[in-house]
Amino acid sequence: MIFIISLNTSAQDRVFTNTYQTNVLPSGVKDLEYQVKWNTGRSNFYNSLEQRVEFEVGLGKNIQTSLYLNFNSKTLLDETSKQIIHDNSFGFSSEFKWKLSDPTINKIGSALYAEIGTNGEEWELEGKLLLDKQINNNLFALNIAEETEMEFVFENDKVKKVMEYPVNINLGWMYSISNHIGIGIEAKNFNDISPDEGWESSLLFAGPAFNFNGDGWYINLSCMPQIRNLKMTKEFPQNMDLSEHERFESRVLLSFNL
Repeated sequence: MIFIISLNTSAQDRVFTNTYQTNVLPSGVKDLEYQVKWNTGRSNFYNSLEQRVEFEVGLGKNIQTSLYLNFNSKTLLDETSKQIIHDNSFGFSSEFKWKLSDPTINKIGSALYAEIGTNGEEWELEGKLLLDKQINNNLFALNIAEETEMEFVFENDKVKKVMEYPVNINLGWMYSISNHIGIGIEAKNFNDISPDEGWESSLLFAGPAFNFNGDGWYINLSCMPQIRNLKMTKEFPQNMDLSEHERFESRVLLSFNL
């Protein structure tokens, strides 16, 4: 119960970096959030740094909204030219979260989440079902998400629209050691799905998670290595997919109440 009161007092709506909770900010409460994600470890040289700056505000009636500015940088080996290339992109996205039930008062917390974003080359639309439950010092959270991704590529002397429909399942557990510190585990199951190839792979990522919340601010950390490819196919026959995804994924989330 102490941990729950601490979360409400600081208007904290997240204790994980990947998995969302059903909490929403009270009406008029504003947060400024910075996220950075570092991915590395493909079959060829690859590093990526994804940064997001978010302005988040509670709208009342169990609804909150956010606006993100996204900065992505990749350094990778081009197999054709055998040279290291750098790719940078800038984009924006917006999200809405609608809380339906509470994880402490009701049997289970639930919420609906929607996000749309673009960087000029790609468009993404994502919908999530959020579930969570607080039991004493333990917080459990489950997210089920479906994305619609659209990208335009130049192929065979013409512009072609490429669609993908990945499905993600995120699971988080956080144990509150004190009013300010929590440790736990996050896991993610990422499923590559496309109209042409069908269900291509099902990747499992899992690792430790950490949360510290202070007076009007908090920081969340996670490290999630790729554990296994649960669905090996002709396109991805190995135990891990290191051609399209990375071996290691780490993330830091820092938020301040305005």
